[in-house]
Amino acid sequence: MMDGKYTMRERMSGAINALSVSPDGNSVVVAGREILKVFNIENSEMTETHNLRAGSHFNLNYSSNDVKWGNNATKHKVATAATNGAIILWDLNKIGRKAERVITEHSRAVNRICFQPDNGNILLSASQDGMMKCWDFRDPKNGARYRFEGKSESVRDVQFNPASIYEFAAAFETGTIQASEYLNAHNGPCLTVDWHPNGKLVASGGRDKTIKVWDMTADSRRPLYTIRTMASVSRIQWRPGFDNEIASCALLTDSRIHVWDIRRPHIAKYAFDEHDTTPTGFTWHTSSELLSVSKDKWFIRQDIRSSYRPFDLLKRNGMGWNVQGDIAFTIDKSSRELFVDESLISKPLAGSPKNYKRLGIKSALEEEVIQYIPPQSSGIVHMPLFDFEAFSVFAENYIISSENVAVACDINGELAWKMGRYRTAQTWKIIGMFYSDEPVEADQDDSIHEDMSEMDTNTEGNTDFDDSHQDDASFHTQEQDQDQTDQDETKSGDISQSSYGDLESLNTSNSSFVQHPSSSFNLRLPWKHEPVVMELLQYYTDQGDIQMCVTLYLVLEKYLNIDNERIEDWFTAYIELLHRFKLWSTATAIIKACKVQNVRERNENATTINIACNTCFKLVNGTAGGSWACDKCHRLLNPCSICHQTARGLYVWCQGCNHGGHLSHMRDWFITEKLCPTGCGHTCVLQPLLLKQEPPH
Repeated sequence: MMDGKYTMRERMSGAINALSVSPDGNSVVVAGREILKVFNIENSEMTETHNLRAGSHFNLNYSSNDVKWGNNATKHKVATAATNGAIILWDLNKIGRKAERVITEHSRAVNRICFQPDNGNILLSASQDGMMKCWDFRDPKNGARYRFEGKSESVRDVQFNPASIYEFAAAFETGTIQASEYLNAHNGPCLTVDWHPNGKLVASGGRDKTIKVWDMTADSRRPLYTIRTMASVSRIQWRPGFDNEIASCALLTDSRIHVWDIRRPHIAKYAFDEHDTTPTGFTWHTSSELLSVSKDKWFIRQDIRSSYRPFDLLKRNGMGWNVQGDIAFTIDKSSRELFVDESLISKPLAGSPKNYKRLGIKSALEEEVIQYIPPQSSGIVHMPLFDFEAFSVFAENYIISSENVAVACDINGELAWKMGRYRTAQTWKIIGMFYSDEPVEADQDDSIHEDMSEMDTNTEGNTDFDDSHQDDASFHTQEQDQDQTDQDETKSGDISQSSYGDLESLNTSNSSFVQHPSSSFNLRLPWKHEPVVMELLQYYTDQGDIQMCVTLYLVLEKYLNIDNERIEDWFTAYIELLHRFKLWSTATAIIKACKVQNVRERNENATTINIACNTCFKLVNGTAGGSWACDKCHRLLNPCSICHQTARGLYVWCQGCNHGGHLSHMRDWFITEKLCPTGCGHTCVLQPLLLKQEPPH
C-alpha cells in the first residue's frame, strides 16, 4: 500500500519481530511468532511471494525471534531462530513443505543468528543459554561445529566481521562485548552490535541508553564516540555508503528510528516516525531506503526523504559568556539565494502521485545542489566588563594578611595604581590612613609634604590666619595614654565642627608640628572608620567586585564584625572565580585564610589523583589483590627512574613526561642534571623544587 510519496507499507496478521533482505536486494523475508512471509520489492511495490507458515499447525519451532537470508550457496534459503531454542533452515525452491532442517541444540531461546558474509553454509547463533554455536550446513549431522561459551547468562547478539570471515563480535547480558578481547562497554545489558564495513570499528548499543563506537585495532579501552539516546537501544546498523552514519531503534517507549552522525552525537541527523509502537527490526535496502517492522503489525518501506531532521526543530539562536567576560552569539539568517537544477532533483517512487510533495522535505541530492548563503551568523564580542589581567595580578600579588594593615594597604594600593585601577588604589590609600598606627610625618608622603610646605609659607611672619577662619572655638590637643588612644580607635563617632573647631589658634601648634614632625603625640580624629568601611564593602558588592570584598575583609578582619553568611557568599563566589581561571594555589590560600567553617571545609575534602601505567597508560584504579603490576601489560607500575624499583614510599614525578621516582633519588639526580634521568630528553619541572634544601629537623 502506497502511503505518501516516499513511504509504502503492508499490514500483517500478527506482530513482526525481524526481517532480512535477499542478497540481490529484490526480496525480503519478515518473521514473527505467527508469521513468516517473503515479499518481492523489486519494482517499488511489495508483493507477497511465499507464506512459509501456510497450512502449518501451531509449533514453537515456527515462533521466530530472528530471521536471516543466506548468501552464495544458500541464497535461496532463509534461517529462523525460535523462542524454544530451535534453528530452522527453509528452502524457498523446495516444493511443498519448505522446512529443510531443524536444529535443536540450544536449551533456551535463540536471540540472534547470522551467516558468514562469504560462505552461506556457515551460521552463527547466540542464545539465552549463554552459548554461541557455529553450524556448517554441509555437515549432514545437526551438531554444532564450534561452541563458544560466553561466560554470561545470555548472549544478545553476534555479528561476523565483514573484513575478516573468521572473526565475530558478540554482545552479552553483562554489558560487555567481545571480539579479539573483552570490553566493558555498557552499564547494564548490551543488546546489539554491528561491524563497520571497514572491519575496524564496532558499534554497540545497550540498556544504558548509549551507542558506543569502538576501534578494535587500538589498545585503548575507551570508545571513540558515545551517542546518548532517550531510550534503551535494541538494534543498530551502519548506513551503507555513509561511513559516519548509523541507525538505531529503541527497546521501549520510542517508536522512531534515528539516524546518527557519530561526529555530532548529541542530536540525530534524521528520524523516521512511521510506526505506532517501538520497531523490532530494520535494515537498509539501499543507502537511502529503509525497511522496518514492528509489533504494530506494519512492514514499512520508507525513503530517507520521508524522515524529518530533528536539528531543524531546534532554536538555533544562542549566546554564552566565557570566563574573560566575552560573549559569543549565533543567530539565524533569513535570506537565502537558491540555485536549483531541476534536472538533478530525484524522481518519486513509481506509481506515487506526481503532484504530492511532503511539506518541508528535501532529498539528499536536492540538498547538495542547493547553494545558499550560510543560514547562521556567529561572532564574539569582547565586552570590557571584566579585566582578566588585573584580576589575575591582584589574585596572585595582593597582601591578604591583617598583621600590618598599613603595609598591606600601601602594597595593594601601589599594585592597583600600576594596573591602572586608580579608584581602587585610592581606596587602599584611604583605608591605610584610617588604620595607620604611625605618627603623621612631613616627609611620609609627597602630597602631605607639599601641603605642609604650603602651610608653612602662608604662616611665616604671621601668627594669625585669615579673618575668614576666625571663630570663638579653638583647636585643642591633649596628651592621652596609649590605652586611651587605642580605645578611641575602636569607638564610633562623627566628625563635627564642635569637636575641633576652626583653626584660629593653630599658629603655635602648627609651628611645633612642622618643626617637630616626630613629636610624641599622634594626630587622631575622633571619627569611627568602620561604618565607612562597611559602606565601601557594600559598594564593591553592588559592583560585583568580589575580589575587593574578600581582600578588604581579610586585611581588616580584626576590625570588622560581619555575619558569617555574608562572608561565606563572598568567599564562595571568589573561590569559584579563581577555580575558573585555574588559580589553584591562590584559591587554596584564600580558603586557608578564611575562618568560616563552611568555607574551610572545601579544603578538607579528600583529593584523589588517579595514576596511569607509565607503559600502556591504562588508568590504575586499584589493582586486583594489591598488585604492583599493571593488569593490562603486566609491567611494573611506576618504578623509580633511578633505581628501577617500585616506589613504595614518597614518590615524585614530572607532569610533563610522567617519569619520576623516590624523592631522595630524584633530588640527588637534579642537583647536577637538568634532563629526565630516563633519557626521554624532557627538561623536568621538578628541578627547582627538588634543589631546595630540606628544613632542619
